[in-house]
Order: sequence, then C-alpha cells, then structure tokens
Amino acid sequence: MLYIEKLYGVQLFKEDVSVMFKTISTLFRAQVAEAEEAIFDANATRLLEQRLREANAAFEAGKRDLAMVLAEEAGERRHAADIGTRIAEDETEAMALLDQGKDAEAERLAGRIAGLSDDLKAHELAASDCAEAAHRIRRMLESNARLLGELRRGLATAKAAAAVSRANARSLSAAGVSESAIQEARRTLDRIRIRQTEQRDFAEAMDKVERDPALKSSAGAVARRPSETDPKAVLERLKARRSPPPTPGN
Repeated sequence: MLYIEKLYGVQLFKEDVSVMFKTISTLFRAQVAEAEEAIFDANATRLLEQRLREANAAFEAGKRDLAMVLAEEAGERRHAADIGTRIAEDETEAMALLDQGKDAEAERLAGRIAGLSDDLKAHELAASDCAEAAHRIRRMLESNARLLGELRRGLATAKAAAAVSRANARSLSAAGVSESAIQEARRTLDRIRIRQTEQRDFAEAMDKVERDPALKSSAGAVARRPSETDPKAVLERLKARRSPPPTPGN
C-alpha cells in the first residue's frame, strides 16, 4: 500500500511539473508575440519601404527576363525565316533537276530539304515556347505593376498617417509643457504682485510716519524726557537745608 502511495505521489509531481513547463512555454510564446507586434508597430513604415524596394527589384528583374525571352524568340524566328528561305531555294532547284531528269541530284536536295525542315520545326517550336513564356511573364509583370502601385499608395498613406501621429504627439506634449509653464508663470506673477503690494504698503506707512508732527524733533534741540520731579519741590528742599539766618544782636 505504501509503495502504491509513493508511485501515485511521483505521478502527481510529474504532472505538476509538466503543467508548469507548459505554462512557462505559453508565457514565453506570448512575450515573443508581443515583442514582434511591438517591433512591427514601431517600424511598420520602414518594413513597408523595404518590401517595396524588394518588390521593385523583383519587378525590374522580371522585365529583364521578359526582354531576354523576347530577344530569344526574335532570334528563333529569324533562324526559322532563314531556313524557310533556304528550303524554298532548294525546292526550286530540286524541281528544276527533276524537270531535267536528274533524279539523283534531286534526291540529294530532297534529303537536305528534309533536314532543313526538321530544323525549321525545331526553331518554330522554340519560338512558340518563347512566345508563351513572354506572354506569361508579361501577365505577371502587369499584375505586379498593379500591386506595386497599391504598395506605393499604401506607403504614402502610411507616411502621412505617421506624420500626423507624430504631429499629434508633439502637440500634446507641447500643450502639456505649455500649460505647465503658463501655470508656473501665473504663480510667479501672483508672487510678484503680492511683493509689490507689500512694498507699496510699507512705503505708504513710512510716508505717514515721516509726515507725523508728533514724531519730529526741532532743529538743534536735544530731546529730553519729561521731568517726574517738581522743580518747586526741589527748591523748597534746598531752602530747608540752608543754615538758619543769623538773628539781629548776635
């Protein structure tokens, strides 16, 4: 029984580890997908420009292939025309030999005409193949030209949208900075006005003090404290301290 419980516990542990690794793997794939989307969103215009350059390069290569095939077709048709001219000349000469009863020579020409006819068929077949290939390449290029036009228009639209997005972002940022600067300027102005008001109040108070007569002293006079002792009392005290006056007859 204990052995079975141990096996059951090991099985549960393995299942937990498996679930954990699956979860980590899923999270990793999610992070990779998010990173890819973020990179694509941040560089969408660049990616489109690069793909357009690659498409243009492929389009130019296709045009060179078309020109090469058309040149090959022209060469094959020129060879076929030359062979056709030679066959016509040999046939004319062979018929003349037959009229003259020179069958052996006419048979030799017939063999050469047969070989030229095979060459003519080969060149005509090659020219036909080149024509088919040229037609196929031309249709592909026409389709690619339409796609390139759509890509260019899409790129122009994407650039315009990106420019508008950048302008909006700058406007929002500038608006935030401007609003902050305006609020700070308003607070500074309020502080300046308060300071100016305090200085004006102080100046007015000083002016009142300077114009108050009770706070002014006469020129050259020394300010004295008001006497608290009566001068008359002092005089009487001094008289009392004097020696008594002499009496007459002494």
